[in-house]
This record gives sequence, structure tokens and C-alpha cells, in this order.
Amino acid sequence: MSHSGFKKQFEKIVFYILSGIVILYVAVEIIELLYQFGRALIVNEGDHDRLLISADQTKKVLPVFFNVLIAIELIETFNGYVKDSVIQVQSILLIGLIAIGRKLLVLDIGHADGLSNIGLAAIILALSLGYYLVKKPMKAE
Repeated sequence: MSHSGFKKQFEKIVFYILSGIVILYVAVEIIELLYQFGRALIVNEGDHDRLLISADQTKKVLPVFFNVLIAIELIETFNGYVKDSVIQVQSILLIGLIAIGRKLLVLDIGHADGLSNIGLAAIILALSLGYYLVKKPMKAE
């Protein structure tokens, strides 16, 4: 087997191992999501502004949901790499946008300092612009 062939096989093995770990992680996070959501429905934490799930309980459930989305997108990225030997920039940008969305859900913006908020805004703008530019159809010249 040539050096290049060995390297390709090694990369595939590593990505299959990583995919397996991420799949197990998704399974664990789904169990956690079901637990947190079920607990939120059963345990009323005294939030009279909400009917079933308090705002604090929502802050516990939604990040787990976004963890699952991020992990699924990682699996898709791994599969694309193994199949085509190319990492899709669009997928990486999407993972970044999902991660920032998750961060915004758990962040108490009112208690964060202004510089952190500006940093988050800059990251959101950069990822959004990058995603737009990658997704935008190219004009034929």
C-alpha cells in the first residue's frame, strides 16, 4: 500500500471512530433532552407567566436540543469528508451559526458586558455573511 493510500485509510478510520463517538453522544443527548423536557412538564417551578414550562426550564431544555443539531451536522460533515475527501465550508459555517444560536439562548445578555455582546454580534455577522457568500449562486461571466 502506498503512503497516500495508507494515509487515506487512516483518515477514514479516524473519521469512522469520530462519527461513532458523535452518534453515541447524540443518543445520550436525546435521552437527556427527553429527561429535561419530561421533568420540565412534570415539575412546576412556580413561573406564573408560563403555562407548562418556566423560562428557567426552557433554558435547560433548548441548549440540549441545539447540542443534538450540532452533533448531527458534525456527522454530516464527517460523512461528506469520507465520501468526497472535502470538508464543506457551508457545513462548518452552519455549525458555527447553530452554536452561536445555542449560546444566545443560555446567555443573559443583560448581565454580559458590552464588549462580549459586541464580540457575539461580530461573530454572528461574520458567520452569516460567510454562509450567505458560500450559499449565494455564482454568476456566470
